[in-house]
Amino acid sequence: MYFKFMSFINPGVIYYMDLSKGEDNFTAEVFKETAIKGFNSSDYVTNQIFFTSKDGTKVPMFVTHSKDLVLDGSNPTLMYGYGGFNISLTPSYSSSRMIFIKFLGGVFCEVNMRGGGEYGNDWHHAGSLASKQNVFDDFISAGEELCKLKYTSPKKLAIEGGSNGGLLVAACANQR
Repeated sequence: MYFKFMSFINPGVIYYMDLSKGEDNFTAEVFKETAIKGFNSSDYVTNQIFFTSKDGTKVPMFVTHSKDLVLDGSNPTLMYGYGGFNISLTPSYSSSRMIFIKFLGGVFCEVNMRGGGEYGNDWHHAGSLASKQNVFDDFISAGEELCKLKYTSPKKLAIEGGSNGGLLVAACANQR
């Protein structure tokens, strides 16, 4: 069996596991690892942070940055969200995000707001239809948390989303 692992700071490793050896002998071996010249994943860190949204709901976000980042509120930060259609945002590697982090001292944040599929149907429905405002509140609260924790400041915070995430960005920009 082959399977692949990737994360915000790992561009991907394909593993091989021989299942015929019996369940006590399952060992994954590296089959192929993606290497990017000049990139060392150990120079970066991703943390999952849970923050409190406007209505008291705990919402997760992933925050990725260099290990030597100074938390002084001066870091350019890109916050990404989708929050709809039961779509889960999972960790994935992006060269363009890593360029932002490595060469511009940036912070990348992916917010797992209600409306998505990260925690099942109840999570999805809590951000749908008449409850859509929860998605916007979650995203705004994520930005406020990043500022409170001194990752960034309002003047250094950019927001991004495509499709349903575009609706999210437009609504948040108009509400703030």
